[in-house]
Amino acid sequence: MSTARAASSAASTMRRVSLRNLAGHKVRLVLTVLAVVLGTAFISGALMFTASLSKTFDTLSESTTKGVDVTVTPDEATGRPLPLEIGDILADAPGVAKVNNSTQTTVVVSHDGTTLQTGGAPAFATAWYPGNDQVGPATKLTDGDAPVGDDQVVVNSSAADKDHISVGDALTVVDTGGVHEVTVSGIYDIDVDGGGFIGLMMEQDAYLSTFTDGRTATGFALAADPGVSQEQLKADVTTDLADAGVNGVEVKTGQQSADEQSDAIDEALSFVNYFLIAFGLVALVVGTFIIANTFSMIVAQRTREFALLRSLGVSSRQLTTSVVGEAVVVGVIGALVGVAAGAGLTKLIYTVIGSTGAGLPDTGVHVTAGSVVTPLILGVLVTVVSAWAPARRAGAVRPVEAMRSGDMSSASSLRGRTVTGAVLLVLGVVAALAGVLFDDSGTGNRAVLVGLGALGVLLGTFLVSAAMAVPVVPAIGRVIGAPFRSVGRLASTSSSRNPRRTATTAFALTLGIALVAVFGMLGASMKASISGLVDNTVSSDLVLYGPSDGSFPIPTQALDAARDVDGVTEVSGFGLAPVTLGGTASDSIVSSGFGSGYFVGDPRVTGEVTEVQGSVDLTGEGFIASESAAQRNGWTIGEEVPLDTAVPGADAREIGTVALLGTYEDNDLLGDQVISWASIAPHMDAGEFGSGMYSQPMLFAAFVDGDIPLDDLRDRLEDVTDQFIVVQVLTPSEFAGTQAVFVDQMLNVLYALLALAVIVAVLGIVNTLALNVIERRQEIGMLRAVGTSRGQVRRMITLEAVQISLYGAVVGVVVGLALGWAFLKVLAGEGLDTIAVPWGQVVGMIVVSGVIGVLAAAWPAVKAARTPPLEAIAD
Repeated sequence: MSTARAASSAASTMRRVSLRNLAGHKVRLVLTVLAVVLGTAFISGALMFTASLSKTFDTLSESTTKGVDVTVTPDEATGRPLPLEIGDILADAPGVAKVNNSTQTTVVVSHDGTTLQTGGAPAFATAWYPGNDQVGPATKLTDGDAPVGDDQVVVNSSAADKDHISVGDALTVVDTGGVHEVTVSGIYDIDVDGGGFIGLMMEQDAYLSTFTDGRTATGFALAADPGVSQEQLKADVTTDLADAGVNGVEVKTGQQSADEQSDAIDEALSFVNYFLIAFGLVALVVGTFIIANTFSMIVAQRTREFALLRSLGVSSRQLTTSVVGEAVVVGVIGALVGVAAGAGLTKLIYTVIGSTGAGLPDTGVHVTAGSVVTPLILGVLVTVVSAWAPARRAGAVRPVEAMRSGDMSSASSLRGRTVTGAVLLVLGVVAALAGVLFDDSGTGNRAVLVGLGALGVLLGTFLVSAAMAVPVVPAIGRVIGAPFRSVGRLASTSSSRNPRRTATTAFALTLGIALVAVFGMLGASMKASISGLVDNTVSSDLVLYGPSDGSFPIPTQALDAARDVDGVTEVSGFGLAPVTLGGTASDSIVSSGFGSGYFVGDPRVTGEVTEVQGSVDLTGEGFIASESAAQRNGWTIGEEVPLDTAVPGADAREIGTVALLGTYEDNDLLGDQVISWASIAPHMDAGEFGSGMYSQPMLFAAFVDGDIPLDDLRDRLEDVTDQFIVVQVLTPSEFAGTQAVFVDQMLNVLYALLALAVIVAVLGIVNTLALNVIERRQEIGMLRAVGTSRGQVRRMITLEAVQISLYGAVVGVVVGLALGWAFLKVLAGEGLDTIAVPWGQVVGMIVVSGVIGVLAAAWPAVKAARTPPLEAIAD
């Protein structure tokens, strides 16, 4: 009993010692906690943000289906649009009180010559129904009158307020069919008015004739008679449609539709969730090195304290437990603060989204159990794992070391660490090269090999980095320290004293820079491939193109307008049709593997279409194919090939046949095959494709040749296409630049997220320098005593930080470019066959890393300069 009591007393004493140590070193505690906070805040924020988004969209789904008892839509298997006559059948069905056509047409709107931006929210036109006839969320006029005829619309109040639209204002509305001039007759309010969307409503008959094909609909919404349940109405409507011989429809209750919308949203948001959490984990991994470095320095600085405790009878296990206990406290505090910061981060994201005009309805920050528990567990676990090795070193301190001073870890051998690292590095390089060279094993398998190689290279680099730092860091120090003479030499010497610490501090930055370099190389190569592709396939004088992000096609009327311009000799349009030939989709840069490209006019206007057999003229009915696609599919000139629909989410359905007119040399712009517009138009007239933007042919670009000076031709085209709002007049090189816009958008998101890893790395440098200043208090005091000025001390600490930053950046760049090259070689089989190195970005990263070193040293340098000489020496 006495032994157990003594052990309990000793444990209690050690807990008090640990807590007092943490409380007595508040700066050190804050710096260590921050490393945990950043990683956990990002993970917690990601979970809260996606939970909040899910709740927001669930609320929207519930609101948009409120008052809708049954929906009737095309069967997913066929995807064939519904004839308008079905609306009359539904209106006569038992239990149906009201029927609304729920078709919506995607549009672009201009007001006072300015295209209205929605920040990613939809802009659409749909049918207006008077209050008593509405199905779904109620719309109430707050100003003006209901729309009448095909030149009047009403606008939702949030769009009217944001874009300063008033009753009587003229709007220009563009859809895939052309341009429409309308007048605002009224402003309406709706329960779900939020998110930056623009909702135009037009009298039903006018809407159907203006914005649809006038024959089909994409769905109907039904309200039940009083006392009729949703299930009962669904059963009655299903029976009535079957009795009328109507096939290819899907009947659902309003609740089913709402649930399916919510499920689809949750599935879409899961990707965002995984994506954000991945970067939170990167931040935690980077933070691991900082936390491990911090605890290593703390243990080194407290060697005499630990030795004294050992001499007083504290066991090795108790010391290890004490340090681990400190890590648990740091982890818990950091994770709790991280969760709170995650909530703030989520609120900030919503605020930023709102500032873009795409604000979402404010349902508040949704905190789930997972968004709190997950970061708590990860934060504590990472901190404890990081502190475990230093804690064991603390437990191994012998009582005799109370008589020593300094960090003994710097004197330990690097041989075992370096040999292990070299082996991992070699294995990683071999695995990566195997992925690059074995091009017969499939892209997926090769990517896995390169991924395993990347892991080996990163781990090997971390272990070898300490040995590399011995010659490299002083060399960097001598170069950047040369202008500062003796201070530069002192900084060069100091940074090489503890290569383990230098390497660990630098590796946090190395990891962040390596990731940035990989993505930068990927982006540069993608843009180079796109530019090269367009340069090799497009040589027309000018190109008419839609918005830079490719989100909206150009109106077909733009082709006729361009043909009427004086000086234009030929115009051809290239688009995407929801059809396949014999079940085969095209792989052009426009179609991206879905549907097939079509041409209005002669494809040779692009300038780079080389005939092989037959004719590539597409002014009549038929299609042309690349030589390789024709051979692969066994197509011969004159052969009739089945023409199938490829409506999104629907099974293919044969709607006719087309003949092969000719073949051409492989062309990335045209892809496998191109159909003539004359072959598609009859099926549009027959209502085979429907009214939705993504279920009908879309014109993406028009290629224009002229016989007048290019500047004059461009000015004339801009004058006539200005009315179409969305049409840009570009040179081929500018057209290539627009194709790369999505690459920049993707990379900007990645860079913003990777900046978190760099921020954590900067924190690590600050942390190391601050603790280093504490450790070197006597040394700095001695320098001050022999005449070193405060400014010289500040410069010395700053130069040390810059050396560490530059070393980490250079290693990160080398590793990142090597891994980027390996991944790009694997992706060459997927069409990314151009490898480009963003040298400007590489140089920029190194320069910025030097600046990071200066900024990171600001506070520790000032702290070092203020060291009292006599007090420091007395310590």
